[in-house]
Amino acid sequence: MKTERLLGIIMILLDRKQISAAKLAEIFEVSVRTIYRDITSLSEAGVPVTALPGVNGGIQIMDHYKIDKHFFTSTDITSLLIALESLSSNVSAVQANQTVEKIKTLVPAHLSEEIKLKSHQIAIDLTPWTRNQTLQPFLETIKSGIEKQQLLRFDYSDNQGKKTLRTVEPYRLVLKEISWYLQAFCLEREDFRTFKLSRISHLDLLAKDFTPREFHPTPLGKEPFYGKKWTTVTLKVTHRVRDQLIDKFGQLDFIETQDDDKTIVSFPFMEDDFGYHLLMGFGNQCECLEPNHVRDELKRRFEELLHIYQN
Repeated sequence: MKTERLLGIIMILLDRKQISAAKLAEIFEVSVRTIYRDITSLSEAGVPVTALPGVNGGIQIMDHYKIDKHFFTSTDITSLLIALESLSSNVSAVQANQTVEKIKTLVPAHLSEEIKLKSHQIAIDLTPWTRNQTLQPFLETIKSGIEKQQLLRFDYSDNQGKKTLRTVEPYRLVLKEISWYLQAFCLEREDFRTFKLSRISHLDLLAKDFTPREFHPTPLGKEPFYGKKWTTVTLKVTHRVRDQLIDKFGQLDFIETQDDDKTIVSFPFMEDDFGYHLLMGFGNQCECLEPNHVRDELKRRFEELLHIYQN
């Protein structure tokens, strides 16, 4: 990602007296144009980087410049290490580990043991329970398209199963819960769109650059929770389902029953496929007590499901 690349460029320039933009582009697998934009970003941030023209020219950093290790607190560096190590399961492990090692060079000697201890006190494991074999190659291809500013082409299936061919300018990858999304400008729709990676197939990186548009990242939310009406439902659930409801909706008011394994809870329910699939997924560990029309709809859906297996 750009932040890691900028830090990597600084480390290389501190280690070498001078290097060409073409060589940096080769190291970071981006275009020379992207490297020059990075150099501009570093200059604007106050890093004394210059680009010298000519055959013997190249990019260099002023001799007196160094990163002050005391600029970062132990909390700063701990937060960086936790965040980067949590990404290693979803991005290139080699890339993430290299960045972690670079961050560790910023650690003052007298804080190294403290930071090592703190960085192991919190672990963020973003790895899903089941592994999607096509996800990692897709992520790498999309990351390459974003960094090199090259078009992507893929088949996309909507929630009705309709498949369309899309050509897009990729701008941002988003991990929401266990699903990855691509925010991009769709040339077919002539507008920005968000694509769920699990609905993408036949993904190709095209050898065609694009000029970036003005992109404003938008928060990604579960569509059923926005702009629709909630219904309060009362459920009788097992303690296992209770834990799952707390994970999804936070602390709720649970009322104990005479059955030690069951509690009663009321919570906001969305009357659509997402909401009904959620309740049905709890199986015989959840009973909807009220309202009656939600209970009746659940019965109807379960009867349809049973009919499939009776034939």
